[in-house]
Amino acid sequence: MKVLYLFNRVREGLVDKVKKGESHDNHFYGMLRLRQYGVEADYIEIEQYLPKALCDFLRKRVLNIYFVHLPLFFKMLRYDAVFTSTAFGSQLLHALYPFKKPRWVMFDFSIMGLLGEEKTLRQRVFRWMVRRADGIVAISRDEESRLQRRFPEMKERIRFIPLGSDLEFFKPRNSGEENKVFTVGFDPGRDYKTFFEACGGIDVSVVIATKPYKVAKLKLPSNFSAREFSPVDIVREYDTAKVVVLPLDIRGGINEAMGCSSLVEAMAMGKPVVATRTPTMESYIENGVNGILVPPHDASALRSAVLSLLDDGERRKKMGLAAREFILKRCAADDVARELASFFKLIARSAR
Repeated sequence: MKVLYLFNRVREGLVDKVKKGESHDNHFYGMLRLRQYGVEADYIEIEQYLPKALCDFLRKRVLNIYFVHLPLFFKMLRYDAVFTSTAFGSQLLHALYPFKKPRWVMFDFSIMGLLGEEKTLRQRVFRWMVRRADGIVAISRDEESRLQRRFPEMKERIRFIPLGSDLEFFKPRNSGEENKVFTVGFDPGRDYKTFFEACGGIDVSVVIATKPYKVAKLKLPSNFSAREFSPVDIVREYDTAKVVVLPLDIRGGINEAMGCSSLVEAMAMGKPVVATRTPTMESYIENGVNGILVPPHDASALRSAVLSLLDDGERRKKMGLAAREFILKRCAADDVARELASFFKLIARSAR
């Protein structure tokens, strides 16, 4: 069986970095591990066929993440299945014509959010596209349940498979704690305003791994710093932090799974995580056991949770161990790849 991945960001060069140990394969979502379970997996992107300058222009000025793979559509017909979270332009074309293959599997970061109340033409067309898909992989139990209720005819082809973590890359180095709180937020949906209010003035260094422009409009408290880190450096920041915080804002509805990648990284590192309560976070964090969930936009609750962990080293250690254990049992990258391979094979056998 051959599965094609369509990513929303450029992956060129990242495979070599993974092989060299300079990065992890979390953002390949099992692609590099499927072969051992009887599935050949690959990806395509316009950068493999066109000059970089032209690709940059097309991505920025002409084709957004939903349509950037459309010029490569007919190359997709060589595969048994396509797996993607955002290639909606290609999915629309696939839905319009009765292609025997590939089967189309949606990787769901927020299908329900995009569907909304199905009042607009765009939402109704999207619902039709979802119904024409061959399968859906959700990364939260709540999303799985809501999708199964919305699309009961697809119930057996909608499955919660947790986000996986590269346990060789994200593992405790035991470098020793620093008096530091750490957060990672390169994607949208971070509630930095509440985070700044909650942790400003605490006698601790607060480090944000992000692109500086994402916090440029907010005044950083004196104990805060923000910059980009390499994957290797992010591991060190996780390892030396006392607490990891994930302040989230999913009101936009575009991606209700925001923060999940950072969550499984931090938990794999054996760190206690304080996160905004969202349906996705609830699929991974057992409140008070392997992490702490706080109400959205509640600076007081967030501050209290962070301080409670900073003041109790034994609780931090116990919670961090429970977090690592959860990842080992449920989110190990190899195990997730095995689940994906099984699901892809199921979809390939299913009648249309």
